This record gives sequence, structure tokens and C-alpha cells, in this order.
Amino acid sequence: MDDIRHRDLSEIPESEMTLEERRELKRRFEEFVGLMRRPSVANSIGKPASKKATKRWDPSTMGKRN
Repeated sequence: MDDIRHRDLSEIPESEMTLEERRELKRRFEEFVGLMRRPSVANSIGKPASKKATKRWDPSTMGKRN
């Protein structure tokens, strides 16, 4: 049997997955989420960390010219 870590699980409906395949899919998802939450990884994939302060929305300025 081939190694499940290298198997393509994208075409298998979840209802037809074995317990082992579901565990592997969950492991891959948790690994992905862990990588996306690290700022150094986010910067390396082209998503620069935002350093711009968020401007508070003020409804009283709506429609006024600057």
C-alpha cells in the first residue's frame, strides 16, 4: 500500500473516506492552519504584515468633501 501522506485525497467524498484518510486530512489541515498563523510564513508567501493603523469610521463625515 502506498504512503497515505502522499495520496491525493481531494477526489474522495468525505462519506467514502476511511478513518485513516480522515485523520490524514485533518493532520494536513492543522499543519496548513499552523503555517498560515505564523507571520514569518505569511510574509514569505507574499502577504506583507500590515503596519498601517486602522482608521476609525465616523458616520458624521459621510458625504462631506475633504
